[in-house]
Amino acid sequence: MGRHKSIDMKARALLAAINLQTLQRLLPPQHTFEFNEQERIPNILRVDPAGIIAQPRFTQNEWYFLLTLCASYPDYAPYEILLSNLTPLPVDECRKRVQQAQQAGSQALNSELRPVRDALPGVREKLGSAMPSLIVGQYKEPPDKEK
Repeated sequence: MGRHKSIDMKARALLAAINLQTLQRLLPPQHTFEFNEQERIPNILRVDPAGIIAQPRFTQNEWYFLLTLCASYPDYAPYEILLSNLTPLPVDECRKRVQQAQQAGSQALNSELRPVRDALPGVREKLGSAMPSLIVGQYKEPPDKEK
């Protein structure tokens, strides 16, 4: 009997919101992204010559975190959006909870944002080892060595 994976509507909506052309700015020339929704893998590919650069696999929360950042790029992803995508709570509820936690102090805010804080290191590590320019935020040409 084959395994059946349910359709992840949250991930599907985030993937639909991603502008791949805008994300291209993060990659060196002749590289591109593809997202494997079923396996939670962003494929980082070289176009010419064709080849796979990296295929880091993400946990479900890391995947939602990454997709939220990609869908928001080049703008930032507000805490309430990140939190909503990492929990079953709607954005309005997350916004209210984040605001209340901010008023209560840093300990309350840290507690409320725990799902966000827990997802960040895994995403940073996996993307950083796959392609460090993604962590910096924008691909920069290497300095000319002949100067």
